Amino acid sequence: MIRALTAGNLNAYRSLWLHGLSADPSAFLLTAAEAVATADSALVAKLSAGEVIGAFDSEALVGFVALRRGGPERMRHMADVGPLYVHPSARRRGLARALLDAAVDAALQMGVLQLELCVDSQNLGAQVLYQACGFEQIGLRPRSVIVDGVARNDLLMLRQLDA
Repeated sequence: MIRALTAGNLNAYRSLWLHGLSADPSAFLLTAAEAVATADSALVAKLSAGEVIGAFDSEALVGFVALRRGGPERMRHMADVGPLYVHPSARRRGLARALLDAAVDAALQMGVLQLELCVDSQNLGAQVLYQACGFEQIGLRPRSVIVDGVARNDLLMLRQLDA
């Protein structure tokens, strides 16, 4: 089942987020320490605003994707996608694609015209998924993050929803 998360999913969301950060830290912008330091109230606000969509296996949260609409009025036509994470035990079942499809549907309901995301240039699996879901590379951000002293590049990808 795919659905928007609510404040009631706080503990499951935090747990899966922290698991993802330990299993695949390069897939996330924040470090594990930053995630641990994130106040419950900030996460509850994010969940209550419908900014996170979850994938469930029975009652267990096994994946999520965040969708954040631009804040200033002149940027309200676009939204950022990510992070997207699916627990390794739930991979290869189409859940990442289903989460992205749900994010597109949510964005369309909000009147968003384009979705944008960043993906590590070495994360080929994610790049293939995003391209299969209609995202195109529009740029490269060199040294977008430094992980354990190593500079990593991000690909900038975009999907126009009104094209």
